[in-house]
Order: sequence, then C-alpha cells, then structure tokens
Amino acid sequence: MKRLIFILFVFPLILTSCLNVKKFQREMELFQSGFDSTVSNYQYKDFKLKSGDIVQVNLITLASNNQEQTSILNLGSTGKGVGMYVVDNFGQIDFPKIGSQTVEGMTTKELKAFLQNKWATYVKDIKVNVQLQTVSISLFGEFRNPGVKQFNTEKITLLDALSSGNGITDDGIMNDLLIIREEAGLRKTFHVDLSNVSFYNSPVFQLQQNDILYVRAKDSKYRDKAMNELNQRSNIVLKYLSFINVGVGVVLLVTTLTK
Repeated sequence: MKRLIFILFVFPLILTSCLNVKKFQREMELFQSGFDSTVSNYQYKDFKLKSGDIVQVNLITLASNNQEQTSILNLGSTGKGVGMYVVDNFGQIDFPKIGSQTVEGMTTKELKAFLQNKWATYVKDIKVNVQLQTVSISLFGEFRNPGVKQFNTEKITLLDALSSGNGITDDGIMNDLLIIREEAGLRKTFHVDLSNVSFYNSPVFQLQQNDILYVRAKDSKYRDKAMNELNQRSNIVLKYLSFINVGVGVVLLVTTLTK
C-alpha cells in the first residue's frame, strides 16, 4: 500500500519534470533575445499619401475674422463631408479652384505647403491644415482578435498592432511574423522575429496604411486537426461496423432458428 501511494505521488512529479518548459517559452514569449543590440531612439516617418487615403483639409484666413471667403475652398469631395477628400485611383484629388492635382507620394506637410501656395491666389493670408484620416491595418492568422483595425495616428507600430489584436494565440509562430506592404504599386513582404528585441530596428516597425500582418500557425495545430479528423472518420467507420455486426448477428440468429 505504501509503495502504491509513493508511486502515485512521485510519478506526476517525474512526468512534470520531463516537460520541456524552455521549448514553450521560446515559442510563446516576446523579447527573448537581442538585448545586446543597439536600439536607438525611433524616428517616426511621415506617411506618404496613397490611393484610397482620406485627408481632411481645413483652411482659414488670418486677414479677417470673417471666414466667408474660405467657404468655397472648404467644400471637400462629393458625399465625404466638409473638407474631406479621397485620393483617387490615379493618385489625384480634385480640389476647388485648382482642379485635379497629383498628391500620391506627398506627405501631409508637403500637401499643406502645396495647397497654401496654390490657394494664396484666392485667399489672403491663408493658413491650411491637412490631416490624414483613419488608417487601416489588417490582422490575419493566429491573432486572438484578428480583423481590420483602425488608427487615428500616423505613429503606428508593430506593438500597437499586436495590442489591437490582443496578442498572438498559443498556436501562433512568434518568430516569423509576415508583413505585406504596397509601395509605389509594388507589393513587398517582410519577416519579423518578435522574440528578438532588434525588431525595433526593422524597417516595418512603424506600420503604414493598409499594411497586412499575418501570423502562421505551428505544425502542432495542423497535426491536432488531422488527428481530430482521423478520430471523426474512425468513429464513423466504427459505427458502420457496429451496424454490420448487429446485422450479421441478426442474420445468424434467424438462420439458427429456422434450422
């Protein structure tokens, strides 16, 4: 009896000690390595406008308290509200008075200076403010809360995206985050190891509008799925076999009774 109690007590401890805790830690924790790398103060870059972006343009005149002369320039695109403009598929915006202008590739600061110069002909002592509206980032794969996330700032980082997606599931591969980005009509892909602190120095640490983030699943998830499907099929086969077995039993019984 004592020996049985000893085995029941010791065996779970031995089994637990055999678990590869370090393996799970490597697969699931952020910031495991790279602390000796140089992580400089990050310099945020201004977004360059792309097709589909929405910008809000507001202007006033400093020459008078009466802003009536600016009203015609504060119209915005049709159906988008006052001062709201959409960059079309050609990278242009149709502005009041100055017509269609190519803005793709400009920053909001550059567009501000451009419009102040162009509209100065129509409004004295003009002051223009340009702001990029909601920025969309798409999260796919093994995020706990995937989907399209909206941000109201240009200072969006990988950490912001991870936070908006409530982190990565236990089935997600932490050291191979795929980022898909479109620049100048070309689609580029980047791979980031989130377990290494040096991803702060990655060219995609600051995300851009319409970036796509994808976290692949570990092989263990697919193995589990395959095993579940195999078990389901096995259960179906066993049910058929049981029916056949019952049928054969009935036939044998009837045959025996009729002899």
